[in-house]
Amino acid sequence: MLANINIKNIALISNLDVEFNQGLNILSGETGAGKSIIIDSLSFVLGKRADKSLIRYGENSASVTAVFEDIGENTKNLLAECDIEIEDELILKRTMTLDGKNTCSVNSQRVTLGTLKEIASTLADIYSQHESVAALNSQFHLEIVDRYGEAELVKLKEIQQKLYCEYKDVCKKLDKYGSLNDVNKNIDLLEYQINEITQANLKENEEEELIALRHKLNNSQYIISTLNESYNILNGDESENILSMLGYVTSSLFKLHEFDETFGELAERLESCKIEIKDVCYTLNDIAQSSEFNMSEYEACEERLTTIRSLKRKYGDSIEEIYNYLDKIQEEYDFLADGEEKVKEYEEMKLDLLKSLYDNTQKLSAERQKIAKRLSFELLSELKQLGMSSCKLHVEFTPLNKFEDFLPTANGSDNAVFMFSANAGQPEKELSKVISGGELSRFMLAMKKIIANLDGISTMVFDEIDTGISGKIAQIVAQKMYDISKDKQVLAITHLPQLASMADSHYLIEKSSENGQTLTRLIFLDENQRLNELSRLIGGQDVSSYAIPHAKEMLEFAERYKNS
Repeated sequence: MLANINIKNIALISNLDVEFNQGLNILSGETGAGKSIIIDSLSFVLGKRADKSLIRYGENSASVTAVFEDIGENTKNLLAECDIEIEDELILKRTMTLDGKNTCSVNSQRVTLGTLKEIASTLADIYSQHESVAALNSQFHLEIVDRYGEAELVKLKEIQQKLYCEYKDVCKKLDKYGSLNDVNKNIDLLEYQINEITQANLKENEEEELIALRHKLNNSQYIISTLNESYNILNGDESENILSMLGYVTSSLFKLHEFDETFGELAERLESCKIEIKDVCYTLNDIAQSSEFNMSEYEACEERLTTIRSLKRKYGDSIEEIYNYLDKIQEEYDFLADGEEKVKEYEEMKLDLLKSLYDNTQKLSAERQKIAKRLSFELLSELKQLGMSSCKLHVEFTPLNKFEDFLPTANGSDNAVFMFSANAGQPEKELSKVISGGELSRFMLAMKKIIANLDGISTMVFDEIDTGISGKIAQIVAQKMYDISKDKQVLAITHLPQLASMADSHYLIEKSSENGQTLTRLIFLDENQRLNELSRLIGGQDVSSYAIPHAKEMLEFAERYKNS
């Protein structure tokens, strides 16, 4: 149950900390006092959509913290799946800033908004006027049937989703093939591209090596000329080449050896240089003799470069990219190579899956219709307890199309509509067209009671469930709400004195001005304060002499009902 809520900087609330109790918690107050702010704050911390307009004027952020106790098994299992530590109480917190940032935590552990919402959905259920509007949508009706019969439907729905995924997968494969004519055209193109790349036999870094070779071939005359010139300088016919001069210097130094051994050592070093230079000369001469401009080699180099650059323009900016493209089209070619046989195979698979889907869709629909009858019976029972003794209700399903017109979906092909009549002798018509505001409130109360029992939710919140209700019906609704609160915690915002009189805990929502600012606060009422608030609900602002005695009578009646 919701044990405590702390609200900071939400609309007219500066800082509000409220403890709630088990049983029926009633919130009442003047119109405009800020009752909707309490619901908005609770919705906010439970993960519902919100925007920065909720933040109190002049503040940069707002936050709501909710503390839940007596956590149910569904919640504990979900916390375990999310690796959130399970304690005696569960603390949800959500903060929003003016720049739209949301921070969510569960037991002080940061979580996503989606996780917060999923956990909160196992803790509390809020009924609001917006949900009444949604209830008139026929899509909502099928969701209710499915929630009511979830245990019976789970296996059929799993089969439906599995078959539908397989069916969509086969359809995608068929779309990839296209028509057989398209297959043949694509195969011809792919074959040409594969052959063109494969026959080129490209090698990594080949283009760079060819560019270097072409540069060398283009400068072959210059290279040969430089080699010959270098050879002549080192060992040419002239007597003044470098080797001849080194020979003269070496011989001269050897003659000085008798005067100083150093000259002999220098002569030996020069002799070593002569040997090395002679080797360089022989190498230069060999290269020069073997070097010549080779036109055929040059043309082959240019042709190869043209081939590589043509393939790069078509298939990729590098040889690696070209081969990646080759792998891709080879896979596609292999896929299409046996296209005609594959198309026939997939067409057969598609038909088999379609038949299986149609069969399961029929089973799913038949099961839903059984469940809908049970739901209708239980709803009628609840509605009759709420004073609608003459009402009639059933769920009408649109007949399933013939197989030839069947369009499969992951959730079957059912359209379900609640058909309703509030009065004896009147035909049942679509709920949205015949139900009044007061009838809709009771319908939603009955439905919420049934669904909440299935979901295992411990806290139910009703925002003005009394819309369109008064008199005797208001008393019946009040008693029903109290009956619900014996098994679940109920929080209800109301204008009805009949409902307020049934409260186990009664809170007054009050608006006041302090230091030039408007504030909303929540006050827990003692017995005298509660009597005064009940009198106000009965008699309005100007409480007449009958209001207080009437309020006492209502409280006494409520006490007798609770003890009965």
